Amino acid sequence: MSPGVATGRQVGLPAPWPDYAGAVALSPGRSALPRLRRHRPAGPAGPRVRPLSSAEIASYDHLAPDLAARVRVVRLPVIPGRYVGITLGRFVCLDRDLPANGTSHLLAHELTHARQWAELGVVGFLTRYLGGFGRGVTRHRRWHPAYRDIALEQEARAQADAWAQRRSDAGADGRRGPHQHAR
Repeated sequence: MSPGVATGRQVGLPAPWPDYAGAVALSPGRSALPRLRRHRPAGPAGPRVRPLSSAEIASYDHLAPDLAARVRVVRLPVIPGRYVGITLGRFVCLDRDLPANGTSHLLAHELTHARQWAELGVVGFLTRYLGGFGRGVTRHRRWHPAYRDIALEQEARAQADAWAQRRSDAGADGRRGPHQHAR
């Protein structure tokens, strides 16, 4: 390896990672991976993985209580694209901490995806999601409209909006706040 080339161990990657031999010249103290991370404001230091609170299980009534008890909310500071959340099975990954009080429109949306994963299974969910995205890209020739046309995303938006409307009708604050899902 030439002088000035970083290895995984030199840039602080976990020990099991193989040496990074990507021939990236570094100045002292610089990371070899700066373009892979997007800067996002640091949220309050809370647990990286947590179950839904009892208030959340009661509030997000569009999710069966037994499934809600198995869901885990994961704080993941780097999520691809402009998105703030992604659901993988029963794991709801968010780029920031949200209050555990059952008031988040974003979490209501992502919990619909957790239900979809549970109902459809891995193959069923991925087939419908990626198939819908592929059809959308063919139709629109643009990424964002294709994403908006995915039937599972439309259902998640509709379920979260219906949840917020029920909260509003019941007198609870169903407004979207700064951590809510962008449309």
